[in-house]
Amino acid sequence: MELIFVVISFLLVSVAMVAIVYLFLKRQHDHALIHLQTELSLQRQNYFLPSKLEAYQRCILLLDRISPANLTLRTLQVTHNAKMQQSLLLKTVREEFEHNIAQQLFVSPQGWAMLVQSKEEVLRVINMAANTLDENASATDLAAKILEISAQLEQFPTEICRTYLQTEFQRFNA
Repeated sequence: MELIFVVISFLLVSVAMVAIVYLFLKRQHDHALIHLQTELSLQRQNYFLPSKLEAYQRCILLLDRISPANLTLRTLQVTHNAKMQQSLLLKTVREEFEHNIAQQLFVSPQGWAMLVQSKEEVLRVINMAANTLDENASATDLAAKILEISAQLEQFPTEICRTYLQTEFQRFNA
């Protein structure tokens, strides 16, 4: 009877020690895992931060280059008629956008959607301005009409998108 009591006591002590060692090792493992995940997250952020920074910079530059005022002044060909200038403007906007399409990998889906919408609005304004002019209109007439239509808006979509992307990047970077 005493032998059974000793064996049971020994088993209970052994099970308790195994449980304590298990809990200690599990706690150490969980702590190490959390530390590794934190380190990985920090390394990932440090790795992607320069790419994100460049993407936001390029998107802001794209918005600046396709804003109606900058676009018309930069691409104005006074020897062209309005239709030729319209084609040039549409081509320029599309090329600028296509050149920066990979930036969507680093910008939020909402930010990219606003950028696409801004580009489409620029194209719509160019077409709307061209459609209001007669066939003999000059490139200068088209530029003036584009600027007139743009001025009617309190804030053009490229400016709204720029503000959104700047705020988004600052929020991400904080």
